[in-house]
Amino acid sequence: MSSSEKNTTSYFIMIPFLGTLALIILWVLIILSSFFASFGTTEENAMDRSAVIERLKAIEVVAVKGDDKMVATDTTSAPVSETADTGEIDGNAIVTATCFACHSIGLLESPKIGDKEAWNKRLEANGGMEGLVKSGIVGKGAMPARGGNAALSDAEVKAAIEFMMQ
Repeated sequence: MSSSEKNTTSYFIMIPFLGTLALIILWVLIILSSFFASFGTTEENAMDRSAVIERLKAIEVVAVKGDDKMVATDTTSAPVSETADTGEIDGNAIVTATCFACHSIGLLESPKIGDKEAWNKRLEANGGMEGLVKSGIVGKGAMPARGGNAALSDAEVKAAIEFMMQ
């Protein structure tokens, strides 16, 4: 083999080796740059705990009794269950804000809103309205206490149940 053939052969071996090495170096640089770019101030970091909590903050649309407008309200700031004029408890607002997600579709065999037969069965099984309200307050099966809204009073739980039984 002549020296020119040896040089040609070594080029054929070196070119793929250098190309592979260049790709590996490029890949490592990309990974390192994305890793170091993820560090930043807490305001810039998308996974900052307070920013995540703020993005997950619940906002409900609540109909206030006697008002034709729908009002968007933050459930953490004020109770949504009292009507503006009379101060009486609005079961519709409580159901919309707390109970609707499960009771609108009968999730996990929960009685649907307005299904009188299913609600009457629950009423009989719990020994009347007082027992049914107590069941709503302490929770039953998959339903957490007070429907998952610990801020509800006993009277508000009762108003919600009465509204769903209509």
